[in-house]
Amino acid sequence: MGKIPPGAAIAAIAAIAVATLGLLLSLGCGDAGAQQVRGQVIEVVARNFTELESLRIRDKAGQEYVFTTEGFVGFTPSHVKEHQLLGQSLLVSYIRRGDTLVAVSLAD
Repeated sequence: MGKIPPGAAIAAIAAIAVATLGLLLSLGCGDAGAQQVRGQVIEVVARNFTELESLRIRDKAGQEYVFTTEGFVGFTPSHVKEHQLLGQSLLVSYIRRGDTLVAVSLAD
């Protein structure tokens, strides 16, 4: 068996490192395509104590958005309900899955 030239070994290691970094970045930026909307909370439906089943908000222009979730989005249903009762707006980051809007995170 012949030896691998030092330059080829370094190039192979560099290619593996670049591919690994690209994979990690794509996994870490899973919500990179997320859109955002800020609005008043109109309706909150809890899935359980920590997760929202659905959320409906109205933006400044009067357009309503209905979101579903796939787990914890940063706020409990009771916190979101507090926003509704106090008239505080909420920032929703979401992705589209077909005709469904899926909230991925919420912020004050």
